[in-house]
Amino acid sequence: MKNLLISVFFVLFSGTILFAQEQSTQAQTQQSTSAPKATTSHISSGFYIKFGGSFPMGNFTNNQKFIYTDNLGNHTLTFNNGKFGGAFDLGFLIYLGPAFANKHLRAGIDATFITASFNPTDSVPPAGSSSSKKLEYWYYFGGQKFGPLLTINPVDHLMIDLSYKINATAAWHSSMWGLNLALNEVSLGIRYRFVLFAFQYNWGKVEYTYNQSPNPKEKVSVDTFRVLFGFKF
Repeated sequence: MKNLLISVFFVLFSGTILFAQEQSTQAQTQQSTSAPKATTSHISSGFYIKFGGSFPMGNFTNNQKFIYTDNLGNHTLTFNNGKFGGAFDLGFLIYLGPAFANKHLRAGIDATFITASFNPTDSVPPAGSSSSKKLEYWYYFGGQKFGPLLTINPVDHLMIDLSYKINATAAWHSSMWGLNLALNEVSLGIRYRFVLFAFQYNWGKVEYTYNQSPNPKEKVSVDTFRVLFGFKF
């Protein structure tokens, strides 16, 4: 699934380059036959806010078990499968330089200053625990992500955003802290004026450290597919 989504992303990117070349050729043809007309670019920088669902993918849909050893022998540490959760992004589209390809394309940086998400699990809290105790066994993620952005403006105020971002993530799950400074994300965004939809595939592993002796460290797959709705200002 991950390879399929990445392939789709790069097919779209390649198609964008071909589209740009075609537009440039058409523009040159039009200029040779008529007086040039000024074209205004609708692609502009601005803040965005997104929120929606987070679907576990790959090994994150299964229980992940690890064996560690201490002075008492071998032990099994289980990370239960993630379930459907929520996600939130707050960021800024930063465009570098003017639009090109007859004002249909513009490149820049997609900077997500705050990203947060969670995924519940089927973990059962100890007997006698309060009902809220189960929340401690959920997966929680927070961080920032940045990467290159290419926006296509095929017509009017319709925008298609393609981006790849590196995600610096801190995590928490059942008394275990997690960290990865280089999770990956490919994203396809579709927006019209200020309304947007985004489809994101995030993949990588978070290294969790158990908050009790002997502090075993385990790398856990946390791949997700996210469908988000939001606004760009």
